[in-house]
Amino acid sequence: MNENSEKPSNISEALWIGAGNMGLPMASNLISSNKIRLSVHNRTPGRLLPLEKAGARRSDDLSRSLSETPLVFTMLADDAAVRDVAERPGGILDKLPAGGIHVCMGTLSPTFMDMLSEKHQQKGQVLVSAPVFGRPDRAKAGTLTIIAAGPTAALDSVEPLLKTMGSPVFRVGDTPSRANYIKILGNFTLGGLLETLAESLALARKVGVSPGQLIEILDTALYHSPVFRAYGQIMAEEKFEPAGFWMRLGLKDVRLVLREADKLDVSLPLGDILHAGFLAGIHRGYGEWDWAALGRVRDDDAG
Repeated sequence: MNENSEKPSNISEALWIGAGNMGLPMASNLISSNKIRLSVHNRTPGRLLPLEKAGARRSDDLSRSLSETPLVFTMLADDAAVRDVAERPGGILDKLPAGGIHVCMGTLSPTFMDMLSEKHQQKGQVLVSAPVFGRPDRAKAGTLTIIAAGPTAALDSVEPLLKTMGSPVFRVGDTPSRANYIKILGNFTLGGLLETLAESLALARKVGVSPGQLIEILDTALYHSPVFRAYGQIMAEEKFEPAGFWMRLGLKDVRLVLREADKLDVSLPLGDILHAGFLAGIHRGYGEWDWAALGRVRDDDAG
């Protein structure tokens, strides 16, 4: 984590791409900080209305906007979405000026980030990876935890802007993919928590123990964790909609960590269990429920 004194960013304008459940509140906080003039672009333009009302300028011509900005943020769901906006004709690689910075904030494959970083370097551009930990409520509150990696000068330029979206900002090196390894490992440990909670609550219901009381007791006695309590309450109350994080995205993240582990011949038995559980949930129609609906999968299996 960098504890340098707060310095303003030397960048005065930027383009933001992505207005989903996380990207919308993150961009909103960046706008309200008054630290930068922001243009915004989204595949579905209607999603941009709240940002326009907050003072952002809508970008209908992505190629032109990219050619006129020194900085672009992307907050997109997966490798394919980022690859599309980066590699298409008139996309980021094609139009971002030499010396321009691309801050990529989604949960993406480290292997893909290495490839994208190399392509940016070939264009004289800079890639910073800055994935986040936190659900939409924390994105709205501006309290995300941000993991940032990239060249030092670029991090110095964008860190004041990242801090409008969350704090602390952990700097983890000059190789962008390092941040993505940390992000997918973090999500893997969260998946492990979900599996433990799901199995425990399935048995608790069978033996007549109150799920809500079990979560309260375990958090008080053992964990003292807002994350444990939040997910435990979601499972205990079975409030899987609206989703903070879709189950199908949870499956994507498990696949990311399994793919990286497989390259190094590292066995992740829990990863295999999570993969099967999320896949079962998706087949049962829970794909756009919160990934805590793994609890429903284990309840189903308990009969």
